[in-house]
Amino acid sequence: MEGLRKTGLPEGSPRMGGGYTNVITIPVDDADTKAIAGALFKPQGAGPFPAVIYLGFCAGFDELVERAVQKTLVERLPAKGFATLIVDPYTARGQANGVCDQADTSSSNAYRYALRGAEDAYAALNALAKLPDIDPKRVFLLGYGHAGNSAILATDSHAAAKHPLRFAGVVSYWPNCGFGTDFPVPTLVLIGEKDDWTSPGLCTAIKDKPNLEVVVLPGATNSFALPGVSDHLGHHTVYEENATQDAQARTEAFLAAHAK
Repeated sequence: MEGLRKTGLPEGSPRMGGGYTNVITIPVDDADTKAIAGALFKPQGAGPFPAVIYLGFCAGFDELVERAVQKTLVERLPAKGFATLIVDPYTARGQANGVCDQADTSSSNAYRYALRGAEDAYAALNALAKLPDIDPKRVFLLGYGHAGNSAILATDSHAAAKHPLRFAGVVSYWPNCGFGTDFPVPTLVLIGEKDDWTSPGLCTAIKDKPNLEVVVLPGATNSFALPGVSDHLGHHTVYEENATQDAQARTEAFLAAHAK
């Protein structure tokens, strides 16, 4: 794809992994980093378009698993009318290999990284809102794992009160539902039945939240939509094609329904 060629970035852009060329600058309120980067893909035709902000899940942007996820998103979502912003929270901060170990749910840093991701989400929303062909009232968050935690935390009423713009909805893959939020916007959680890393029970136990839909995918482990098989930090994860396709279809239906 055009945006995936490994050529130079625009002058003055923050560093971004993955070889993207269609890079926008995302200013952040960070003591050590002035801006991170995102690659923006737009649908054919004239806007203003609804948009999806994808937060990198925890891996470095040159890792094959992360690249595979991104490739699917930028092939499918713009074709369905959604501008798609792939946000790299790591490279500009000197974390080119990602933060998977540091942000693990068993780590004391997990919540801190999730909150940083939530602030990055608002920074990306602010950057998109300045573009005339993006509809700032129809911007959604999409996150996997660690970034799924960030996506949920970003929309909590306490977090949202600090920002002038709001998200239209959230799709979160295998998040830790134990961090707590009031789910003030439409939220779709997709999690595996056999997830032993971020328990589906924490999500299904949440009651009386009309904006929250939790889908438990039969037989699926944590990271079911990531290619390959992994044994990491004591957890076994397996790519599951049926669960991935089901989740993808549900994600696209959710976005279409709430973008109207």
